Amino acid sequence: MSPNSGLKNAHSAASSNPIQRMGLVLDHLVAALGDDPSSPLRRAQILVDIDAHPDTTQTEVMERLKINKSTMNREIDWLYDHGCVMRQSGQIDGRVIHMVTCGYSKKNLSLALDYADHSHINLQNFLESLINIFDSSKPTIRDAKLLVSAADLGKATRPELFGRSYQASLTTNVRSLESLVEQGLLETDTEN
Repeated sequence: MSPNSGLKNAHSAASSNPIQRMGLVLDHLVAALGDDPSSPLRRAQILVDIDAHPDTTQTEVMERLKINKSTMNREIDWLYDHGCVMRQSGQIDGRVIHMVTCGYSKKNLSLALDYADHSHINLQNFLESLINIFDSSKPTIRDAKLLVSAADLGKATRPELFGRSYQASLTTNVRSLESLVEQGLLETDTEN
């Protein structure tokens, strides 16, 4: 048995409900983005799109996802600088740059796709639905993980929620939680 199948079996056993599965998908997306839970969900969506369309160009991604050029430039530069994608000059026209996912990003996207019936479209729809839940223009994977954790736990204390989220300073976690409360996505009990 390969190490990946053992990991998948452990995850499958641990995720008997859809909410837990969402958390696992988010975990794999964080790993695909260099273990950066502060990454915007839109960045994850761009990475999934590139993985779904190997050798795509930045313009093609912009058109598919309807993202403006400055945002796309910033996100593609981040993905490239963090080793998530490779850029390759076109064989016919060297001015055209094609992109592919690589390394740890490719591996972790494959693990995330296991929970999306191996469908990039399902994974894209999951990310788009999460993005649409938030009022803020740049929800992060940390925000989504806190929301999913709250849904899974039901009534929970801040330490319980933060224990289920990604490690960060208390200030970062509190800021994310307060943003969710301000947007009306979570309610807090003043005693917690």
